[in-house]
Amino acid sequence: MSVRIMSEMKIDKHYLEVGTIKYFRGKPENIELACFGEKKDPVGAFSYLAVEGNVRRSLLKDSAKRVTAVTIDWSRERSAEVDAHGTLKYFGLDVKIAVSGSYEEAKSARLKLVKFAINERPLKRILNEDADAARKYLAREGGDGRIVSEIWVLMKGELDEHFATAGTIDVTASADDAALEFSASGGTHGSQTVRISKGTTFAYLMHKVKEWNKDKTKILNMEDDQHGTR
Repeated sequence: MSVRIMSEMKIDKHYLEVGTIKYFRGKPENIELACFGEKKDPVGAFSYLAVEGNVRRSLLKDSAKRVTAVTIDWSRERSAEVDAHGTLKYFGLDVKIAVSGSYEEAKSARLKLVKFAINERPLKRILNEDADAARKYLAREGGDGRIVSEIWVLMKGELDEHFATAGTIDVTASADDAALEFSASGGTHGSQTVRISKGTTFAYLMHKVKEWNKDKTKILNMEDDQHGTR
């Protein structure tokens, strides 16, 4: 079921605040789920992830999931903050690949924000067992190494409702392994698919390694990292 939050969210050009969590908005056009790199300007307003690489999409399909959605109170959000990073990308019914739109179009369509994520436990397993390049990069990078664990994308309300009520949501990697495709069936609009890839992210959360084993070949513990924290 979707969660709708209005009074407890804020869109700033540098972050998205939902409840008590501040998500990054720095250079979102480069971000996709499970991309990794160096966190720049760690505690500053302009902090962002300088992307080094991506975990293969095929490794994520069993762990990535749609989590929730929030309703945007468009009467409170300003264009200067919402589209500070350029043209917005969003999904609608029968729109597999995100289309571009302006702030006014987003406001008129009353777009919602929908969160997709990989929980910490499966993310750690993927890094330890399959994603060697990402794990080794995080070990070399040290304190500023990060991996994206949650993303928010824009979606029309009727598509969000379809995903929220669908009987089944399947996650697959695209044929070229460049994107994750979420397909919802059994809802009010038949089968609907969205392709989550680079260029569709509105805001994101990252994880960092909190504890390694002795020779830094296995991650023992991770923790999330939100905007404004080290």
